[in-house]
Amino acid sequence: MPTTRAARRAARCLTEVLPADALGLVLYQLPLAHDIASVAPTCHALCDAAKLTGKARPYSGKVVTLAGHVQAVQDVAAAPNGRIITGADDGMIKVWRDGAGKSLRTIRAHETYVEGVAMLPDGARFVSGSSDCTAKLWTLDGALERTFKVGQRHWVNAAPPDGWVYAIAALPDGVHFVVGLGGSPSQGEIRLYHVDGTLVHTFTGHTTMVGALAVTPGGQHIISGSFDNLVKVWSVASKSLVSTCDGHTDRVTAVAAMPDGQRFLSGSLDATVRVWLFDGTPEKIFWLHDKEMNGGGVRALVGMPDNQHALSSSNDTTIKLFNVNDGAVLLTFTHHTAQVGCLALLPDGLRFASGSNDKTARIAYHGLAPHK
Repeated sequence: MPTTRAARRAARCLTEVLPADALGLVLYQLPLAHDIASVAPTCHALCDAAKLTGKARPYSGKVVTLAGHVQAVQDVAAAPNGRIITGADDGMIKVWRDGAGKSLRTIRAHETYVEGVAMLPDGARFVSGSSDCTAKLWTLDGALERTFKVGQRHWVNAAPPDGWVYAIAALPDGVHFVVGLGGSPSQGEIRLYHVDGTLVHTFTGHTTMVGALAVTPGGQHIISGSFDNLVKVWSVASKSLVSTCDGHTDRVTAVAAMPDGQRFLSGSLDATVRVWLFDGTPEKIFWLHDKEMNGGGVRALVGMPDNQHALSSSNDTTIKLFNVNDGAVLLTFTHHTAQVGCLALLPDGLRFASGSNDKTARIAYHGLAPHK
């Protein structure tokens, strides 16, 4: 409630002057409009406007659980038709019908951990990457189109196998994807592939495993995060390094481009989320998660379509919806019981999917207005 006489007077004027439909449009744009509606405001004008907002902007507090994996869910992706793809530590990939939480098919995809899945823009195919040193191209009906043998699966003195695919991301052109590697001698490499099997380019510069990858919406840049604590930005056109972002004090485990292509985010086991410009300039540092719980390390990030908010998931088992300008946390989601390692926005613009070490993926409403 307004805390000053002037503020109370302004709020009263707003509800008296604006008709319910116009006030409803104002509420529609507020991040927490549904919270306003849920407290059942005593002001009749505000109550009527909140009801109109609820009809225009569907929302539910219900969480849909996708249960069926027998080991940790390491990555999740969303197809334009609403299908959800999850990959787990048992080498299995599942395709789900999102609304009902029903598994449509299970794919015995890899020999070991599925570390990443990424949808191609055509909505009909996706790529997966694994610690078995392969990437694979699939159709949504479970057919394998191509296997990319990235490295050799062998262990030397307990070191990871050469060509361990630890991160994967698709380019918006629909025919290229990138993988981030660990294991000597491929340690720290980022490889750009064409879906026809061609290795287009290898980016080198990280000194240890690449733990996170993202591609800007226009496809101009690749963003990589590594266990060497660094974030790097690469030009797709010139195949060159654009910038190195130095600031994290532990492994970088998450990166995400904001939709406007002006900024990007990184998250680390140092429990910080950082906001950067593409030239490597640091903008903000946020501590969002509980360091007392499993270190509070950040495991996944997603920039929201309004360019003002993002989702962050953590070892502390929570997901935070926060403002990228000031770090203010709008909502905290607590529907997982173990670390949350992956996030994906759903194409309806209203919901997101998350995957966890609790062996489930879950679908929830984020509460923001869909971006027009």
